[in-house]
Amino acid sequence: MTALAAITRSWPMLGALGAGLVLAALAAGAGGATQVALAGLGIAALGWGVLSLRAGRALAPRSTLGTCVGALLAAGGAVAAGATTGIPGGPLAAASVFIATVALSAALDLRRRRGRRTAAADARASAEAHPRLGLIGLMVGAALVSALATPALAATEAGELAVPHGEHGTHDPGHRH
Repeated sequence: MTALAAITRSWPMLGALGAGLVLAALAAGAGGATQVALAGLGIAALGWGVLSLRAGRALAPRSTLGTCVGALLAAGGAVAAGATTGIPGGPLAAASVFIATVALSAALDLRRRRGRRTAAADARASAEAHPRLGLIGLMVGAALVSALATPALAATEAGELAVPHGEHGTHDPGHRH
């Protein structure tokens, strides 16, 4: 496995975690069937991301690709039909970028699996050959995901209702209890 592959191996899983957090935050501000769909996708993304990170490889790439493509098509259709009026566009776009990253990774994984070793063998070989690169990749990937997810989360209804930083536990001397 190349050094670049060792560095970027965890990025789709981290992207799934970012997508899951943003989708869950969007679900908190949505209603009806949209809320259920966003929450379901968010939970699925979080679960897949955690389980894949634990396994050290992308799990179920064929199902993952199908789910991601379906989610992207549904989001595009909902936007085109005007059914996303209560959903902020920035966070939805960020979640779509994360989902597209996971889909691309799943497609590349499926392509690589044809005529090659299994993904588990590739993950083990990468971990053995490039342990420091994998850790560096994990840190860089986490920074990239947080750079996109943090503003997206802040732009959701849940983010707008959150207590601003620095105001937790502050004491107003003029306020009497």
